[in-house]
Amino acid sequence: MDFFKRYSAIGASQQQSPTETIQRLADRIETSTLLEDKRAAALSLKGLSREYKKDVGEAALEALLNILKEEHEDQQLLKAVLETLTNLCTRTPSRGDAFDEKGERGDPVADAFAHRVLDYAEDMISIFLVLLGEADFHVRYYTVQLLGTLHMCAGETLQNRVMVSPTGVGRLVDLLSDQRDIIRNEGIQLLIAMTENNADIQKIVAFESAFDLLLGIVNEEGGVRGNIIVQDCLQLLHNLLNYNVSNQNLFRETSGIQRLPDLLITDPSQTAAGQGGNKPFDAEEDIEWTAQHARNMLVVLDIIRMLIQPGNTNTESNQSAMQQYGLIPPLLQLALSNEAPSSVRAQALYAIGDTVRSHKANQNLFQRILITAANDDDAEDIGTKTIPEPAIVIVIRLSVGKKPANVPASEYYIVRSAAAYLVQAYVGSNPDAQLALAATLTPPGDADNVTEPEQHQSAGSLVVSVLLDWSEASREDVWRVWFASLLLSTIVYGNHECKEQALKISLGDESKGEDTIPLINELMSQARQATQQGVDVRVSVSLLSLICVWLVSFPKGVSAVLEESSNVAFLVEQINGSSGVNALVQGVAAFALGLIYEFDIEPDTPMTRDEIYPIISKRVGSDQLLIRVQRLRDSKEFQYAVGLVSGTHSNAYGGAPTEIFFDSVFTSMFKNHYESFRAAVRLGPSEAMVNPNYAHLQGGMVTSYAGTSTPGSVPGTPVLGGATISRSESPAAAPSGMVYGSLGDSGVNGGFTEPMVPKSEFEALNAKLSEQENIVAALQRKLDESAKSTQKALNEDSGASKTELAEEKELRIRVETERDEQKTVIAGLQGDLDTVKAQLAEAQQKQGNSNEEKTFNLETMLSSLKLDMDQKEAQWNEQRGELQKKLANSEKQVVKAAAAVRNTNKKKEQQQTSALEAIQKESKTKDEQISKLNAQVQDLLERVKGLDNVDKLKERIAGLEKEQEDLLVYLADQDQQAKEHRAKLRKYGEDIPLSEDEADGDDDDDDGDE
Repeated sequence: MDFFKRYSAIGASQQQSPTETIQRLADRIETSTLLEDKRAAALSLKGLSREYKKDVGEAALEALLNILKEEHEDQQLLKAVLETLTNLCTRTPSRGDAFDEKGERGDPVADAFAHRVLDYAEDMISIFLVLLGEADFHVRYYTVQLLGTLHMCAGETLQNRVMVSPTGVGRLVDLLSDQRDIIRNEGIQLLIAMTENNADIQKIVAFESAFDLLLGIVNEEGGVRGNIIVQDCLQLLHNLLNYNVSNQNLFRETSGIQRLPDLLITDPSQTAAGQGGNKPFDAEEDIEWTAQHARNMLVVLDIIRMLIQPGNTNTESNQSAMQQYGLIPPLLQLALSNEAPSSVRAQALYAIGDTVRSHKANQNLFQRILITAANDDDAEDIGTKTIPEPAIVIVIRLSVGKKPANVPASEYYIVRSAAAYLVQAYVGSNPDAQLALAATLTPPGDADNVTEPEQHQSAGSLVVSVLLDWSEASREDVWRVWFASLLLSTIVYGNHECKEQALKISLGDESKGEDTIPLINELMSQARQATQQGVDVRVSVSLLSLICVWLVSFPKGVSAVLEESSNVAFLVEQINGSSGVNALVQGVAAFALGLIYEFDIEPDTPMTRDEIYPIISKRVGSDQLLIRVQRLRDSKEFQYAVGLVSGTHSNAYGGAPTEIFFDSVFTSMFKNHYESFRAAVRLGPSEAMVNPNYAHLQGGMVTSYAGTSTPGSVPGTPVLGGATISRSESPAAAPSGMVYGSLGDSGVNGGFTEPMVPKSEFEALNAKLSEQENIVAALQRKLDESAKSTQKALNEDSGASKTELAEEKELRIRVETERDEQKTVIAGLQGDLDTVKAQLAEAQQKQGNSNEEKTFNLETMLSSLKLDMDQKEAQWNEQRGELQKKLANSEKQVVKAAAAVRNTNKKKEQQQTSALEAIQKESKTKDEQISKLNAQVQDLLERVKGLDNVDKLKERIAGLEKEQEDLLVYLADQDQQAKEHRAKLRKYGEDIPLSEDEADGDDDDDDGDE
């Protein structure tokens, strides 16, 4: 109680309780007329407000607020009041307090005081805004602190009051321009809190030039290498742009995207990439990355990705702006920096992927980027160490290549995942890129060698090498094999030409007497070995998933798999295994076997559907196979992959998750094909050929699938919107009794356009015929009834009066008239009916007479077309393969020749420059000497005119003649040297014209030869 003895002299002399002391201080603030007394009381309440918050607030809150309204002259008093109010509204939660919507533990007392402060007067927020304009440091600083505390306790109320004030948001934005850093930083924190979930405040802040102010602060604080203030500015910028399309448009229109490349620079000595050429990537560049530097860079990358989110209306415009202002090169340099943290590299790769996704111009730009990186070997010739490579090759190497020695495999996973995402974004909706990557798929020992360094392999060869050498790759990092499977699946998925290109890869050298094995069979063999050796199950699952993606809608691939009889035996063994077999491997194996059965429709297949069906129905069991696939579909591992594909959860920043077993390509394919797969497995080998609902089995020609089953069909049966024969499929695979639409418009039947009545038209004609017959029958019944009623009336009323007879007569005439009209209508309808019957009979007769002939003609034409197309396709594929090999060899030779030419040209230029400088210098000296001699001659001539003595004149003339002879000899020597120099320059390739003496000499030589 010693603390309260200091306040005992204020009132009574006896010892006071804390409540009494607080009440007396509050009364003094309210009633005192001297500023010194108010100031002393306010300072005393400030000291008590921390420990006795509730008592101080209940007794003195209104008095303190009145001072803010009335006293603006005494800065010390205002400072004490603002600090006291801040203490009263600051949360000091205890264990029993509940959590608010942000997960923070609340304080009911502080929250209540905050609402009382804001509700005390309608113009309370205006008072705070006026205090923000005060020049005094302490008043302005503690006002900002109080607003931040009020927002923490009553954020929505404070935001509404600020929005109502005309200058509210503008006054807050002015804090960003304050020269006192501590006030500016507090203002940034307040704006971060207020713009987090309020789109209206976001728009107003953005239109108050906040973008320029924030980016200016970032530059003043040292860019992304700055302190936590840079992170706060970037976080506020992120809040302003997040889910706010109008602010994103304003950011782009005010050249905000143009300033993003500068934020990506990690070395202050660099200039903005994209504004003056690309800087070669230096793997040995030593840049120290601090934790704060990494956090700042992650926020910048998050802003870039936010501007180009899929589905936004302005995504394409932002992508174009990023390409225009050169954002991709610095992102690539950041992604390829070995010193950068893995999280930063991964987000940079994700940002590049979002930039090129579904944007043709950006994809083409990324395709043209060449990166020069120094190799690890210590070659003496530096010129041979730098080899320019396409950016896509280096990105694929990041995904499937060896990891840095100092980075754990679990941490490096996010870099591999991001690199794979970039490849998928580059290939997505870009079939040309798919074909380009498929063209680089070469077997080890052909154009590339598996033992060569990764820097010397093409993109496709590197992927194939990792898949074939999975044992060594998985020992270092199992994700190398997993991502290699994903990339190859990405290359072949949904592209028939890429699948055929990959199918041409064979292993084994025929010249050495080795049997060639298709790559798809070698992958099946590798999956068998991985299963037998008991390695990480991801290896087997990824290899089998790749094979499944390859086989969908690709009968040629199925035939290649069936060439090796052990493949089917391996799949059956995995499906029937009761112990020691992973459930995921069983499910993928069952799915692969079902796909083999579904798409085994090639005419020359090694194992027909009739031979595979007993294996599925008896050795495995159709129900058992579907149960294995159903269990795969319901597994938590597959559902986790479905969540990753749908975007419900992400792992962009963490390490390698233990739940990941399936890649996005297999997951999407499985979901899209699951229902048709279940229906196809239950069909017999001949049933599928007869049922028109399963025409997709004839080469996968499906135009649409129905989401529900039709009556009388198996659930999940695909419904065709119209089957058509595609040149890319196998027309000859269709059975002879199958009729595909009408070929009358295709131009391949020589003008054959006889009418054919489809079933739907026939049913329509029958319905129309029945309807007309019913109308005729109804009219006939009505006519008979009218006649009967008339006759009955005549019989009953034969004794009626003449008037009644007249009425009956009139009625009879009216009935007869109606009957005549009805007969006319019946006659017309009967004529229409006869016409329709005749047309129907004629159509049925024509169809019956020509059905067999049409079928035979169609089969003949289809067979000839198939043979012709197969021959042309084989020739085209052979020519394309030769051209691709020649192109690859030519590119390598061009790169080497270009390097040699550059070195040679550089040396020649140096030699030529030196020789030219020497000749110019020597010529200048000669010109000076000749000028001096001419001057001497002129001087002598002048002297000769004035000489009277002839003898002396003769002597002088003799001397001059001797000097002239010496000069001629000297000139002859100099001329000879000039000829030699000109000859040397001609040897170096310079275009030096012949002098008159040389031209005369050449003419004399020619005459002598003649």
